Order: sequence, then structure tokens, then C-alpha cells
Amino acid sequence: MPRIDAPTVAEHTANRRRQVAEAAVAVLGEQGPAGLTPAAVAQRAGIARSSVYQYFPSTDALLGAAAQAMLEATRDRLAADVRSADTPVAQVTAYVHQAFEDETAGHRGVMQALMSSEMPEVCRVAVREVHAQMLEPLVGALAAGGTENPRTVAALVFGLVNSAAAAARPAGDVSAFEAETLRFVLRGAGLQ
Repeated sequence: MPRIDAPTVAEHTANRRRQVAEAAVAVLGEQGPAGLTPAAVAQRAGIARSSVYQYFPSTDALLGAAAQAMLEATRDRLAADVRSADTPVAQVTAYVHQAFEDETAGHRGVMQALMSSEMPEVCRVAVREVHAQMLEPLVGALAAGGTENPRTVAALVFGLVNSAAAAARPAGDVSAFEAETLRFVLRGAGLQ
């Protein structure tokens, strides 16, 4: 009989599932999508390889859980940075900076590889939902600053940050790309 290390079986299962997803994120960060195997995740989580399948029925489901966990962490960082700023300009600046950091740290490449995998549809839906939630702090900051159509502008800003970060990595001048992107965003959103 396996040892339950939570007050209820449901809590134990949720905790273990979260532990496995976090281990998958760590493996992705270290080895990329090709290195994400149930064996590597199990080793990182400190559990038997067969135990991974109790929480995720396939490698693709594991990829989906890792993608969702990565996006949730990004969402939370973006929201915290926006909350810590006191004006709409400072909030948009904080958002662009954090989004740029995540994108230039390799988030985009991992996410593209994950989304091209055969993740179960339930995982794809969860990833899309969290991705949409990532825009909410920016939408709020733009609306507070008086930007017309803040939801549309937020989607455009997000796409611009993704493209600029992709161009910045090979150019090797991330700070210049971030500064120009921010200047473009603030002007385009009518905040400067």
C-alpha cells in the first residue's frame, strides 16, 4: 500500500501531480522538449517511472502539464509585476519587461515545441486558457491608461513582444530590442 503524505487521498494525488508537473518543467528547462521523458521526470521527482503514468497517461499529457505549469508561472509573474507598479505607464512597462525576460529566456521555443506535440485536447484547452489569462494584467493597465480597444491592443503587444524577443536573441542586443519595443508600445497605446 503506498504511503499517503496528505490528510486525504485527493490532496495526496493533487500534491503528487503538481510535483510531477514541476519536475517536468525542470527537465524541460534543462534538457528541452526532446529530453522530457517519463524516466527523466520520474528521476527528477524522486518517484518510480511507472508512477508518472498514474498522474499523466502519456508523454504528451506530461508535455501538456509542463506547458500549463510554465504558463501559469509566467502569468503569475506578469500579474505580480503589474500589481507592483502604480501608474498605467509603469504597469505596461513592467509587463513588457517581464514578458521580454520570459521570451528571451527560451520560453517561446519550448512552448512552440510543446504546442506542436500531440498533446491531448484537454491540455491544449488548458494552455489556451492560461495564455488568455496572461493578457489580463496588460488589458487592465491599458484600460486604466485610456487606451482604446485595450483587449485588441494587448493581443498586439503580446505578439510584438514575442516577435521582438525572437529577433533579439540572435542579434545579441536584448536590452535595445526591449527598449525600442517598449517605446513603440507606449506610443501605439497612446500612453506617451
